[in-house]
Amino acid sequence: MRNAFNSWESKPFSEWTITAGDADARIARAIRTCVGNHIREMYGDVVKEPIPPKIADLLRCLGR
Repeated sequence: MRNAFNSWESKPFSEWTITAGDADARIARAIRTCVGNHIREMYGDVVKEPIPPKIADLLRCLGR
């Protein structure tokens, strides 16, 4: 069985490079991941807080 690392080494150098589009996509994904993690860190506790009684009453009325 061939090792994946060895098959990677056997590729020509032109196949190792990352195109501009690939780099942009990787950077965009890294930015989205960082922003998402930061927002989750900042507002993660909000969902644990109780709903104020007036809003709970309004939601009950809308649910009828």
